[in-house]
Amino acid sequence: MKPVYRSSVACAACRYKHHRCDGQKPACSRCIASARECIYPLSRRRGKQRERQARLASPVMDSESSIRPALQAAPNATDTVSTCCNESINPILLDLYYEFFHAAHPCIIPRVYLDKHLTEDALRLLASVICYIGSLFSESISDELQKNVEVALMEIRTGSRTVTGFDVQAMLLYSIAVYWCNEAEHGTALLDEAIQLGLGLGMNRKEFAVLHGQNSPVLEESWRRTWWLFYVTDAHIAGSTHTFPFRTSNIDITVDLPCEEQEYHSGNIPPAKSIEDYDNREFFADDELLFSSYAELIGLTRGIEHALLPGSTADAQLYKSMCANADTSVRAWHALLPTSKRRLICSDGSVDEVMFKALFIMHTYTVEIHRPLSTLAYSPIEAVSRCAPLAPSEHLQCSDKAASELHTVKCLSAVENLDHLLTLPTNLNAHSPFLICMIANVTIAHLSACRYILQGEKLVTSREKIRLTMGTLKRLSEHWILGKRTYREIGIIAREILSLTARSATVPANTNFPQPDEPLMNFDSSEIPFDLNFDFCAPSDDQFSNLMETIQASS
Repeated sequence: MKPVYRSSVACAACRYKHHRCDGQKPACSRCIASARECIYPLSRRRGKQRERQARLASPVMDSESSIRPALQAAPNATDTVSTCCNESINPILLDLYYEFFHAAHPCIIPRVYLDKHLTEDALRLLASVICYIGSLFSESISDELQKNVEVALMEIRTGSRTVTGFDVQAMLLYSIAVYWCNEAEHGTALLDEAIQLGLGLGMNRKEFAVLHGQNSPVLEESWRRTWWLFYVTDAHIAGSTHTFPFRTSNIDITVDLPCEEQEYHSGNIPPAKSIEDYDNREFFADDELLFSSYAELIGLTRGIEHALLPGSTADAQLYKSMCANADTSVRAWHALLPTSKRRLICSDGSVDEVMFKALFIMHTYTVEIHRPLSTLAYSPIEAVSRCAPLAPSEHLQCSDKAASELHTVKCLSAVENLDHLLTLPTNLNAHSPFLICMIANVTIAHLSACRYILQGEKLVTSREKIRLTMGTLKRLSEHWILGKRTYREIGIIAREILSLTARSATVPANTNFPQPDEPLMNFDSSEIPFDLNFDFCAPSDDQFSNLMETIQASS
């Protein structure tokens, strides 16, 4: 009998129809014979496929039917947009978007409602953007999809058609994807443009959701979420580029807060809570006034924004005041979290993605704010990373040793807590790409601790924790080009710091901190050959092995 060979991969169409796929690329034999597009999604074991299928199969709530008037009321798109977007709608790419991108950026209407209206004019640009982002998580990224989006955006800019809230949603999501596809300036410009369009429509006002929701609680919730995603994304870019205050800091926002994710996806939308409700939450018991994970993320971001409003400064007293204010805001926020939010685990056993990101932000900002006042020295090689902040002014160095050590303890505690988050059973590929810069900056601080602070077994343990953060960066870089660049940059920094031979347990007294206005290095990391399989911790293995032998000999 001739042996039967099975392919280890199958295209999306063959999987869907339960056909045996020969796994040929770029297209399998069945797809070629049927003249259909052949797409090989990445492994679905990293997602929750059964849960997603159950959600898609669930009955549509009554509120879905009320979305239709809102969509039909929108002005028709031009023939060009209609043609390109109709061709770009691919259910497999929509699946990938909702599986890998939506949870961390949850503003558009849930999939069960979106499916009913994909061919309607109001959603065509949004559908095209969704498909483009979905293609980033597939093995068949389509340049044509991006061209379709750019054509539609040009029509908006030239006034060829009226801008709708769905167009603003599309531009917001597209700006995130463009930013992390190594076009940071273009992505930032798109975000600025989208914010201005949103302001022009009044999306920052509470009334917008009601006026444009067409009596659909789901659509009203989507509009609320859209402006808050603007705000959070703006904060992410400010954090990634270390530019404060935010673009949206001086904008008057009256939009109500979002509900819980399960309420949104089920269509059972409760009455919305206001910012004023949230600002007075400390006077109510948990069972009296509960806020969603999204609302808690917004609350944390607002607290950090207010603390950092003065912006970058070399004034030691002002910086210490900012640091103390940030500590107060962050600690108060965390202390008021309900127990269920601090646990991060949902009732179905999954990890709350929005709260995961909120806690990630909390620990990242703790490191970034306290490190300039700590003993975690800065190295010139850190300038290689686009995510890394400029080295602080020498005026910020603490003369009080006890105070400096306290800031160091706070940094290392935050590093430890962030490492714990990375060990949770999450789908790494579904995290927001903005976590990339957060991980990069915390890793750099951790490397400084390994170089100057940690000793003995703590140093050995930290080696594995650095490998954990590097591994996470590697996974996130599978889909985001800027993530690949960041992974390479942190690897260069790690090799430089960990391979130094003259180790010291403390920071040298004469450590010179480069000034913020000085160019640290003229270095382009893109010129370095890139190997995702390189072990950046390996150069220091001999040092750690020798250290372990010393520890064992002395015990």
